[in-house]
Amino acid sequence: MSKIRAVVFDCYSTLIDIKTNEQKNEIFHYLSLYLQYYGAKVDAAKLKSALDLERDRFMQSKAEQYPEVDLEVAFNNILREKGLGDPFLAESCCKLFRVLSRERFQLFPDSFPVLEEIKKSGYPLGVVSDAQKVFWLNEGEILGIRQFFKFVLLSTHFGFRKPDPRLFRIACTMLNTPPEETVYIGNDLETDVKGAKQIGMQAILLDRKTEQKNPKPRPDFHAKNLWEAWEWIKSSS
Repeated sequence: MSKIRAVVFDCYSTLIDIKTNEQKNEIFHYLSLYLQYYGAKVDAAKLKSALDLERDRFMQSKAEQYPEVDLEVAFNNILREKGLGDPFLAESCCKLFRVLSRERFQLFPDSFPVLEEIKKSGYPLGVVSDAQKVFWLNEGEILGIRQFFKFVLLSTHFGFRKPDPRLFRIACTMLNTPPEETVYIGNDLETDVKGAKQIGMQAILLDRKTEQKNPKPRPDFHAKNLWEAWEWIKSSS
Protein backbone atom coordinates (compact mmCIF):
# COMPACT_ATOMS: atom_id res chain seq x y z
CA MET A 1 0.00 0.00 0.00
CA SER A 2 1.35 3.42 -0.99
CA LYS A 3 2.06 6.20 1.47
CA ILE A 4 -0.85 8.64 1.81
CA ARG A 5 0.06 12.22 0.91
CA ALA A 6 -3.36 13.90 0.53
CA VAL A 7 -6.93 13.52 1.80
CA VAL A 8 -10.22 14.16 -0.04
CA PHE A 9 -13.58 14.21 1.72
CA ASP A 10 -17.17 13.68 0.83
CA CYS A 11 -19.22 16.32 2.61
CA TYR A 12 -22.87 15.69 3.45
CA SER A 13 -23.37 12.75 5.85
CA THR A 14 -19.59 12.54 6.18
CA LEU A 15 -18.63 15.93 7.63
CA ILE A 16 -22.05 17.60 7.78
CA ASP A 17 -24.93 15.95 9.61
CA ILE A 18 -27.95 17.00 7.57
CA LYS A 19 -31.55 15.91 7.08
CA THR A 20 -33.83 17.49 4.49
CA ASN A 21 -37.34 16.99 3.19
CA GLU A 22 -37.77 18.71 -0.15
CA GLN A 23 -41.35 17.49 -0.62
CA LYS A 24 -42.94 19.49 2.20
CA ASN A 25 -45.90 21.52 0.94
CA GLU A 26 -44.99 24.54 3.07
CA ILE A 27 -41.78 24.98 1.09
CA PHE A 28 -43.71 25.84 -2.05
CA HIS A 29 -46.35 27.78 -0.12
CA TYR A 30 -43.72 30.20 1.18
CA LEU A 31 -41.85 30.31 -2.13
CA SER A 32 -45.06 31.33 -3.91
CA LEU A 33 -45.64 34.06 -1.30
CA TYR A 34 -42.06 35.26 -1.70
CA LEU A 35 -42.41 35.51 -5.48
CA GLN A 36 -45.47 37.73 -5.09
CA TYR A 37 -43.10 40.50 -3.98
CA TYR A 38 -41.58 40.36 -7.47
CA GLY A 39 -44.89 40.38 -9.29
CA ALA A 40 -45.10 36.64 -9.98
CA LYS A 41 -48.37 34.97 -9.09
CA VAL A 42 -47.83 31.24 -9.07
CA ASP A 43 -49.81 28.61 -7.22
CA ALA A 44 -47.73 26.58 -4.73
CA ALA A 45 -48.77 23.24 -6.22
CA LYS A 46 -47.99 24.47 -9.73
CA LEU A 47 -44.61 25.72 -8.59
CA LYS A 48 -43.80 22.29 -7.17
CA SER A 49 -44.90 20.64 -10.42
CA ALA A 50 -42.83 23.08 -12.46
CA LEU A 51 -39.74 22.31 -10.41
CA ASP A 52 -40.28 18.56 -10.76
CA LEU A 53 -40.68 19.01 -14.52
CA GLU A 54 -37.48 21.05 -14.76
CA ARG A 55 -35.59 18.38 -12.86
CA ASP A 56 -36.90 15.70 -15.22
CA ARG A 57 -35.96 17.76 -18.28
CA PHE A 58 -32.51 18.37 -16.89
CA MET A 59 -31.89 14.67 -16.27
CA GLN A 60 -33.15 13.64 -19.71
CA SER A 61 -31.16 16.29 -21.58
CA LYS A 62 -27.79 15.32 -20.14
CA ALA A 63 -25.67 12.83 -22.04
CA GLU A 64 -24.11 11.61 -18.81
CA GLN A 65 -24.17 8.27 -17.04
CA TYR A 66 -24.59 10.04 -13.69
CA PRO A 67 -26.21 13.40 -14.51
CA GLU A 68 -26.61 16.16 -11.93
CA VAL A 69 -29.44 18.70 -11.73
CA ASP A 70 -28.49 22.33 -11.11
CA LEU A 71 -31.32 23.70 -8.96
CA GLU A 72 -30.33 27.29 -9.67
CA VAL A 73 -30.70 26.74 -13.42
CA ALA A 74 -34.04 25.00 -12.83
CA PHE A 75 -35.41 27.94 -10.83
CA ASN A 76 -34.05 30.40 -13.37
CA ASN A 77 -35.94 28.60 -16.15
CA ILE A 78 -39.18 28.67 -14.14
CA LEU A 79 -38.81 32.36 -13.32
CA ARG A 80 -38.06 33.30 -16.95
CA GLU A 81 -41.38 31.75 -17.94
CA LYS A 82 -42.99 34.11 -15.40
CA GLY A 83 -41.19 37.10 -16.91
CA LEU A 84 -38.55 37.21 -14.18
CA GLY A 85 -35.04 36.73 -15.49
CA ASP A 86 -33.06 38.10 -12.55
CA PRO A 87 -30.27 35.58 -11.62
CA PHE A 88 -30.28 36.89 -8.05
CA LEU A 89 -33.92 35.92 -7.69
CA ALA A 90 -33.19 32.35 -8.80
CA GLU A 91 -30.36 32.18 -6.28
CA SER A 92 -32.53 33.54 -3.47
CA CYS A 93 -35.31 31.06 -4.30
CA CYS A 94 -32.78 28.23 -4.04
CA LYS A 95 -31.58 29.41 -0.66
CA LEU A 96 -35.10 29.88 0.67
CA PHE A 97 -35.94 26.40 -0.65
CA ARG A 98 -32.95 25.02 1.22
CA VAL A 99 -33.72 26.73 4.53
CA LEU A 100 -37.33 25.55 4.42
CA SER A 101 -36.38 21.97 3.55
CA ARG A 102 -33.71 21.56 6.23
CA GLU A 103 -34.72 19.60 9.33
CA ARG A 104 -31.21 19.10 10.74
CA PHE A 105 -28.02 20.93 9.84
CA GLN A 106 -24.83 20.71 11.87
CA LEU A 107 -21.33 19.29 11.89
CA PHE A 108 -20.72 15.85 13.30
CA PRO A 109 -18.88 16.28 16.63
CA ASP A 110 -15.63 14.87 15.21
CA SER A 111 -15.61 16.85 11.95
CA PHE A 112 -13.97 20.11 13.01
CA PRO A 113 -11.31 18.69 15.38
CA VAL A 114 -10.25 15.98 12.92
CA LEU A 115 -10.00 18.47 10.06
CA GLU A 116 -7.86 20.66 12.31
CA GLU A 117 -5.58 17.74 13.15
CA ILE A 118 -5.15 16.66 9.54
CA LYS A 119 -4.51 20.21 8.37
CA LYS A 120 -1.94 20.83 11.13
CA SER A 121 -0.16 17.64 10.10
CA GLY A 122 0.47 19.11 6.66
CA TYR A 123 -1.87 17.07 4.48
CA PRO A 124 -3.51 19.02 1.65
CA LEU A 125 -7.29 18.59 1.81
CA GLY A 126 -10.03 18.72 -0.79
CA VAL A 127 -13.74 18.04 -1.17
CA VAL A 128 -15.53 16.04 -3.85
CA SER A 129 -19.26 16.11 -3.18
CA ASP A 130 -22.59 15.61 -4.89
CA ALA A 131 -23.95 19.00 -3.94
CA GLN A 132 -25.60 22.15 -5.18
CA LYS A 133 -23.00 24.91 -5.39
CA VAL A 134 -25.67 27.43 -4.41
CA PHE A 135 -25.95 25.57 -1.07
CA TRP A 136 -22.49 24.25 -0.24
CA LEU A 137 -20.38 27.34 -0.81
CA ASN A 138 -22.34 29.18 1.88
CA GLU A 139 -22.97 26.21 4.15
CA GLY A 140 -19.26 25.42 4.29
CA GLU A 141 -18.68 28.98 5.53
CA ILE A 142 -21.62 28.88 7.97
CA LEU A 143 -20.25 25.74 9.62
CA GLY A 144 -16.65 27.00 9.50
CA ILE A 145 -15.06 24.17 7.49
CA ARG A 146 -14.44 25.74 4.08
CA GLN A 147 -11.17 27.18 5.41
CA PHE A 148 -9.58 23.71 5.57
CA PHE A 149 -9.81 22.83 1.89
CA LYS A 150 -7.48 23.60 -0.97
CA PHE A 151 -10.40 23.14 -3.34
CA VAL A 152 -14.06 22.11 -3.42
CA LEU A 153 -15.34 20.10 -6.42
CA LEU A 154 -19.12 19.91 -6.58
CA SER A 155 -21.24 17.88 -8.97
CA THR A 156 -23.11 21.00 -10.07
CA HIS A 157 -19.83 22.53 -11.25
CA PHE A 158 -19.63 19.80 -13.87
CA GLY A 159 -23.12 18.42 -14.56
CA PHE A 160 -22.27 14.89 -13.43
CA ARG A 161 -22.18 13.09 -10.09
CA LYS A 162 -20.17 10.48 -8.25
CA PRO A 163 -19.15 7.74 -8.89
CA ASP A 164 -18.08 9.30 -12.21
CA PRO A 165 -14.28 8.81 -12.12
CA ARG A 166 -13.63 12.21 -13.68
CA LEU A 167 -14.42 13.96 -10.39
CA PHE A 168 -11.81 11.91 -8.56
CA ARG A 169 -9.20 12.35 -11.30
CA ILE A 170 -9.66 16.12 -11.21
CA ALA A 171 -9.19 16.05 -7.43
CA CYS A 172 -5.89 14.19 -7.72
CA THR A 173 -4.73 16.59 -10.43
CA MET A 174 -5.53 19.60 -8.24
CA LEU A 175 -3.69 18.03 -5.31
CA ASN A 176 -0.77 17.09 -7.55
CA THR A 177 -0.71 13.61 -6.02
CA PRO A 178 -1.09 10.25 -7.77
CA PRO A 179 -4.36 8.41 -7.00
CA GLU A 180 -2.60 5.64 -5.07
CA GLU A 181 -1.18 8.25 -2.68
CA THR A 182 -4.53 9.98 -2.18
CA VAL A 183 -7.29 8.76 0.14
CA TYR A 184 -11.00 9.49 -0.19
CA ILE A 185 -13.29 9.45 2.86
CA GLY A 186 -17.02 8.99 2.33
CA ASN A 187 -20.09 7.29 3.74
CA ASP A 188 -21.46 5.58 0.63
CA LEU A 189 -20.14 2.41 -0.99
CA GLU A 190 -21.65 2.97 -4.42
CA THR A 191 -20.73 6.61 -4.94
CA ASP A 192 -17.72 7.17 -2.69
CA VAL A 193 -15.79 3.91 -2.45
CA LYS A 194 -16.61 2.79 -5.99
CA GLY A 195 -15.75 6.16 -7.50
CA ALA A 196 -12.42 6.44 -5.71
CA LYS A 197 -11.35 2.84 -6.32
CA GLN A 198 -12.09 3.11 -10.05
CA ILE A 199 -9.06 5.36 -10.49
CA GLY A 200 -6.83 3.66 -7.95
CA MET A 201 -7.38 5.96 -4.97
CA GLN A 202 -7.40 4.52 -1.48
CA ALA A 203 -10.84 4.67 0.11
CA ILE A 204 -12.16 4.83 3.66
CA LEU A 205 -15.80 3.92 4.23
CA LEU A 206 -17.17 6.03 7.09
CA ASP A 207 -20.00 3.98 8.60
CA ARG A 208 -21.20 5.84 11.70
CA LYS A 209 -24.34 3.79 12.38
CA THR A 210 -24.01 0.12 11.51
CA GLU A 211 -21.00 -1.86 10.43
CA GLN A 212 -21.69 -3.31 7.00
CA LYS A 213 -20.49 -6.88 6.65
CA ASN A 214 -18.45 -7.73 3.56
CA PRO A 215 -19.00 -4.35 1.87
CA LYS A 216 -18.60 -4.27 -1.91
CA PRO A 217 -16.67 -2.62 -3.40
CA ARG A 218 -14.29 -3.24 -0.54
CA PRO A 219 -12.79 -0.12 1.06
CA ASP A 220 -9.19 0.00 2.22
CA PHE A 221 -10.45 0.80 5.71
CA HIS A 222 -13.82 0.71 7.46
CA ALA A 223 -14.16 3.49 10.06
CA LYS A 224 -16.89 4.14 12.62
CA ASN A 225 -15.88 7.79 13.00
CA LEU A 226 -13.39 10.30 11.66
CA TRP A 227 -10.95 9.74 14.52
CA GLU A 228 -10.59 6.11 13.43
CA ALA A 229 -10.10 7.25 9.84
CA TRP A 230 -7.41 9.72 10.90
CA GLU A 231 -5.55 7.09 12.96
CA TRP A 232 -5.52 4.76 9.96
CA ILE A 233 -4.21 7.53 7.69
CA LYS A 234 -1.37 8.23 10.13
CA SER A 235 -0.48 4.56 10.35
CA SER A 236 -0.51 4.34 6.55
CA SER A 237 1.76 7.34 6.11
